[in-house]
Amino acid sequence: MSNIKSFIDDLKQLNEKESIDAFIPSQKKTASFRVLSVKQHRDIIKTVVDGVEGSVLISKVFNDIVKENSLKEINFKLYDRNKILVDTRRAVLGNNVTINNTSYSLDSLPVYSFSPEETKEFEYNGIKVVAEIPTLEVDSKITEKSVVEISKFSTEDNKVGNSINVLLVYELMKFIKTIELQDSVLEFSELNTYDKKTIVENLPIKLNNMVLDFIAKYKEQEQEFYTFNDGTKLSIDAGFLTGE
Repeated sequence: MSNIKSFIDDLKQLNEKESIDAFIPSQKKTASFRVLSVKQHRDIIKTVVDGVEGSVLISKVFNDIVKENSLKEINFKLYDRNKILVDTRRAVLGNNVTINNTSYSLDSLPVYSFSPEETKEFEYNGIKVVAEIPTLEVDSKITEKSVVEISKFSTEDNKVGNSINVLLVYELMKFIKTIELQDSVLEFSELNTYDKKTIVENLPIKLNNMVLDFIAKYKEQEQEFYTFNDGTKLSIDAGFLTGE
């Protein structure tokens, strides 16, 4: 038994030593990361068979991989994730990806220079909202809560039909930093999920749309760096890191 334990410990140490380099946009530098573990591989595959919940939860799985595999403690921003995953995919599985039966090289993606607008303030009808690109930690926590709500729908059809509305509200919850009304300022990070959701659902639709436009612009600009010359977009999904 002691020999088996020693063998397993040796394997773990070897895995700890194997690392890759990936660029962290928010830090504007390269850092080292552990390679994908068997458990992480299983977690990715599991999302494929978990229906609507799995398709939502994949973002948290990717967040966890980035945070767990980083050799240094870093407060990652949401836009760090895709760049790190692309660099991980390139190091572990190579440059080639197949999209719609056509082979592409990750090296042919645009030179990465994404530098998003981190925060923006909106005002309407006496209400001020500061929107901010969230950290991976914030994204993961709110994603988990959205999955819990989606899972309450009784059938898969109900989940599919209602998930868009649920995710829209929870996406706003991720990106809102503060709300100010009549000299009272609420820090969203200090509120529970119920209060966040209630506030978002009671904001003027015009204000919500302003924040949604901020989110859409950020995602559209980021996607430019994951789009090949012929317009094909790179999908960073469950098959991206597993090669399946």
